[in-house]
Amino acid sequence: MPDIDVMAFGAHPDDIELGCGGTLIKLTDLGHTVALVDMVRGEMGTRGTVETRQSESLRAAEIMGAVARENLGLQDGHIHVSEEAKRRVAEVIRRCRPRVVLIPYYEDRHPDHYHTSHLAYEGTFMAGLTRYDTGQESYRPSRVIYYMGWYEFEPTFIVDITDQFDRKIEAIMAYSTQFKPDNQLYTQTRLTSGEYHWLLVHRMAHYGSLIQKRYGEAFLIRGRMEVHDLLDIVFSSF
Repeated sequence: MPDIDVMAFGAHPDDIELGCGGTLIKLTDLGHTVALVDMVRGEMGTRGTVETRQSESLRAAEIMGAVARENLGLQDGHIHVSEEAKRRVAEVIRRCRPRVVLIPYYEDRHPDHYHTSHLAYEGTFMAGLTRYDTGQESYRPSRVIYYMGWYEFEPTFIVDITDQFDRKIEAIMAYSTQFKPDNQLYTQTRLTSGEYHWLLVHRMAHYGSLIQKRYGEAFLIRGRMEVHDLLDIVFSSF
């Protein structure tokens, strides 16, 4: 696989789509290469099977324009920072050499989500250590950026995804077992409720409104962002 511009990590298949799917679509629209990495196969999910989740995740990746999607095969419901898990993250980082890594925010109601945040961060850090041996050349991305999960944060920046909104929803709905209430094979859940769809859309509308756009996705950078050329930053409004 050639070097990747952006790699996004998520705990379960569909987490990436929910948190930063619009931004990833925008990146592929701009000609950047995007790869997706899921930590688990979703075997603990109330609806669907490992096989249906895999098929749905590949369809979602196609909608988003990703060049690759991988699954690290960790245990659903038991994600934690271990030496083996960090190694799997470091190996995929070193193999794909992404310029930027997107990971879920480190505070969340679901343990798998906040453990994924810590695991992805630590594995990415280990990938940059020369003496950490995976049989690959060491590599560290230029930036790790957090996307929003269940809990909100004060964003460092917001991406306008108005033009990508419909495709983001399409990518989410590719997980028909998880989000479509008319699938009567499975028990109805919070994700199939109208209230959840309302929350999802209105959060994007809220963050879009903060930058005078219809829809937006919020991101957080830990620390400070250096600017070399002030003219690289375009202010659409004040």
